Amino acid sequence: MVAPLVVALVGGGLALFVLGAVLAGLGKVPGRVVLGLAALLEVVVAVQVVWAVVSLVGGYRPAETLVVVFYLLGVLVVLPLVVAWSLAERTRWSNLVVAVGALTVMAMTARLDQMWRVTGG
Repeated sequence: MVAPLVVALVGGGLALFVLGAVLAGLGKVPGRVVLGLAALLEVVVAVQVVWAVVSLVGGYRPAETLVVVFYLLGVLVVLPLVVAWSLAERTRWSNLVVAVGALTVMAMTARLDQMWRVTGG
């Protein structure tokens, strides 16, 4: 994994988590800032996933390659799913759904980074 992208994903995920949780506590529905930050975070996720796929195709093999591939697929779909859910159900809890999605991206990114560093050799 690209270290600056990992830092960006964890930091951006934390920012989105806090923002979503605070706005849910204030009773607000998701606005442009929350959805824009989620979209920006998804772009960073996509860049990281493309880089990882190129590395895998190029021959890099982490110890649990299949698990890494499923994590890559999973982290790629989390934010679009939670944003779609938040747009379909416009309540204060929609911000919390986005916040939990951001927390999920943070956790999956950290775990992917751990697995990526262990090669199967």
